[in-house]
Amino acid sequence: MTGSRQQKKALTAMPQGQELEDRVRRVDPDRALCARFLPDTVQPAVFGLIAFHDELVRALAPARSAAVAGPMAGFVRLQWWRDVLEGTRAPDHEVAPPIISALRNGTFQRDTLLRVIDAREAELAPKADVCIWRNMMRNGAGALQRAVGEALGIEDEALLDRIEAAGAAYGAGAMARHWPRMQQSGRYLFPGDEAALIKEGHAFLVEADVRSLPRNARLAALSAVLAARDLGRGSRQAGLPRGVGDRLAVMVAALKVG
Repeated sequence: MTGSRQQKKALTAMPQGQELEDRVRRVDPDRALCARFLPDTVQPAVFGLIAFHDELVRALAPARSAAVAGPMAGFVRLQWWRDVLEGTRAPDHEVAPPIISALRNGTFQRDTLLRVIDAREAELAPKADVCIWRNMMRNGAGALQRAVGEALGIEDEALLDRIEAAGAAYGAGAMARHWPRMQQSGRYLFPGDEAALIKEGHAFLVEADVRSLPRNARLAALSAVLAARDLGRGSRQAGLPRGVGDRLAVMVAALKVG
């Protein structure tokens, strides 16, 4: 099949509208919740972004079974996505065309999304160094949040850096929330104990200083609301579904922005 035909097939198969949103709600309910409060004009692109991130996380799955393939299969899958973003491979995956479209129209910056791939690659080759971990969090959950800011038209680098810090804080909070399960999963953990992880997460929150952000930047950083709540509870919430209080907290924060 030629590249052109592959691309047409992918465009036909890609999830649309409500279908994409439903998928994102299933795989990443926290970010889907925050995305619901974004302007209608950017929601489709952000839902596509979250689906893209989920595909990168899925690329790590082969590394869970070292007896089968080790991390190499994960690296291969991540390289496939890197090639797609860089335009050297046809976007023959249902999630790829909307991401490529968003890059072409300037909704997201290519370098930002490549950083998310960098973070997942770092997870496949972990090193017990807190500085490397911080960089991984900024490139992963942080760059993902930065992309939301880009979708809202934010160009100020200082603001984008703070939105990125809010995303990194959410990533640290998610690790704390699932700490026991992550220890059993084989996924790369923070190189320290839970208390140190929570301290690092709070440092990201301080850097973000979400309350002093302008309106659109606060919308881009809504995940910081969940970060603060998760870091406050730590692993005490392990295994429990996210409560109504968390969802209401995000809603209230979004309404205050409005």
